[in-house]
Amino acid sequence: MDRTNVLELPNGNVTVLGTVKGLVSERKLVQKIFRASRPEVVGLHIGKEEISGLKAVVKGKVENTYLSSYEKVYARELSKYGEVMIPPPSLVEAYEVAKSLDIPVKALDFDETNYATIYTEMIDGVTMIRQSLRLKSINKKKFKAENAEEFVIEWDRLVNRYKGFRKLEAKREAKIAKRIRSLSDKYGDVLAIVEFERMEGIVKILSER
Repeated sequence: MDRTNVLELPNGNVTVLGTVKGLVSERKLVQKIFRASRPEVVGLHIGKEEISGLKAVVKGKVENTYLSSYEKVYARELSKYGEVMIPPPSLVEAYEVAKSLDIPVKALDFDETNYATIYTEMIDGVTMIRQSLRLKSINKKKFKAENAEEFVIEWDRLVNRYKGFRKLEAKREAKIAKRIRSLSDKYGDVLAIVEFERMEGIVKILSER
């Protein structure tokens, strides 16, 4: 599966790298793309508060990271395709390499306040209850994926089964694409590190004229 897309925007090129969140081997992929793209700015698929948290982790100021029940199942299943760590090694590597090269690192996703507002609009109470009740069946599911890329696509379809969650992810894709365009207007060449399962939607929006 293609992991990168290079797009020409009016003020520069954008390299969109789809990464598998949590997989340690993604570090090497991030290094490779940095060498190839030589970006002027790096965007990460997280909010500004998470950028601050990532900085604290890199500096060794955070020892424990909380995982939800869904995230624990995800990590367990993903480990079948390679070593898994938190926070996502792809983000840690991107942050460390960018800082070593004095390249700005920017958040692409909603901040916590705006995300909470949109979540409340998209996900009603009934959907939240139904989603929580699905955990037991998801925990027992036998995934058919033959590699990590296929797994995250399969996982995404499973956890975003309900319309509200799909609409929420569509909102995120639109936000991230808009932010990438904004960074390109200001800096020129952009390297955007996104979740592999969101890459197709983001690239589609960026490709629209």
